[in-house]
Amino acid sequence: MSKKKSKPKYDPFKILSPQYINRDLEDLAKRLFELSAKGSKPIWDELKVGNIKEDLDLRKRFLASSHAGMNEAQQSIVEIIQSNQNLTNSQTVLIQGVADSMAWQLIGNQLCYARCFYKGHKPVNLKQSNFDSVVLAANQMASIDPGSFALISDLTSFVQVGDLLTMGSLGGLTISEVKEGRKNHEILEFMNFMTQSDCPRAFQYFAQEHGESGIKQLQRMFRQADRMGYVKEVMLKGRSLDPDTNHKISIPEEFIYIQDWDSELNSILEGSDSKGWDLNVIDDCLFIASYSEDAMLNHGHGMFNIWFDQFGGTASCPRIRLIDSMTHPLAMPIFNFNISDEHKFDILFGRKNVCIGLNINALLKKLISVGLKVREATNKEASKMDQQGFPPYRHNGKAIFIGNEQQEMPLMDGIFLRILFHSQRPVETIQAILNNSPKLTP
Repeated sequence: MSKKKSKPKYDPFKILSPQYINRDLEDLAKRLFELSAKGSKPIWDELKVGNIKEDLDLRKRFLASSHAGMNEAQQSIVEIIQSNQNLTNSQTVLIQGVADSMAWQLIGNQLCYARCFYKGHKPVNLKQSNFDSVVLAANQMASIDPGSFALISDLTSFVQVGDLLTMGSLGGLTISEVKEGRKNHEILEFMNFMTQSDCPRAFQYFAQEHGESGIKQLQRMFRQADRMGYVKEVMLKGRSLDPDTNHKISIPEEFIYIQDWDSELNSILEGSDSKGWDLNVIDDCLFIASYSEDAMLNHGHGMFNIWFDQFGGTASCPRIRLIDSMTHPLAMPIFNFNISDEHKFDILFGRKNVCIGLNINALLKKLISVGLKVREATNKEASKMDQQGFPPYRHNGKAIFIGNEQQEMPLMDGIFLRILFHSQRPVETIQAILNNSPKLTP
């Protein structure tokens, strides 16, 4: 029996140490970023005075120019992948980051939609998948509907439902599967027949003809269809039942604005430009620092951890580098952050190291000070959440519940994801979730 791996011992001089993409890729990164994020730049001035929702021509030209840039960026990525060279880790992070950036743009930067697409699967080996067939299908979609864009799902880290995520020339998202081979087409035809005819003996005839392997493939294709239907229903209606977990998903109809900490981040980044470092604390619990001078880059993370720990941070408190957003599947990549392009590439290529830590002790005190209730969960409550596949964050070994007068919720990693990687202010985030979620029972 193999021994359980022990958790690495906390070392303030190792955790959050600088990481960056190979600097030889900076010119490529800038070109892909310009294409994927700024294809519509020629009409930005028109957007300031026009109404893109009501002006059909303006919307069509905006989407056509945006999608043209995305198509060109994706084609460049495809050419890199289809070359005979093996991708380096830096190339993989960059390519996936650009693809993720385009996916986030297509779903309006909405984490609730990204969660529906992400199934926790391991990254696909593009050399061993039906990648070439999907590329061909993407190109065909672009020719059928000029001005559209079909993103290849396998290029991203989180779009794991469907092979293509397509936005049409007038907007609107569709999810599609690309099937190759005679047997797959036969199974697809049977699925269509089965759902339309409701023949009680259809499955028996199918099993006799295709055997066990055919049945397994049929089951896989039905699961894929269920997942695509689930995502479509969530995006159209805001509610559905996750076929993988059987959990009900419900998204509030009205848009909920949660205040961000973008302005503080920009101020910190500009401060580190002028003096080599800068820092700030948001809501008395979110610690952020940026280090940019050579000496500070090498040792700044250690100084950050010591500073963070002096104010009550513990080894279990969430800590990240901003560049970690390039490798977390549900984080928006740095390309999508509301910071200057110069700051983005400084972080990506190692000229800045931005460290962020969430002090849980301070967070709980802050929540109490604004009128929320905080309590430790019982062992039974925590065990039930573990058994349901939604393990809570444990503070000093105990799960924590946070509540208002109407309901309460457990403190979980999903809250940290919003705070650390989606720049949402800690207190406002928790208040918004409590005020706009259906009642949660432990």
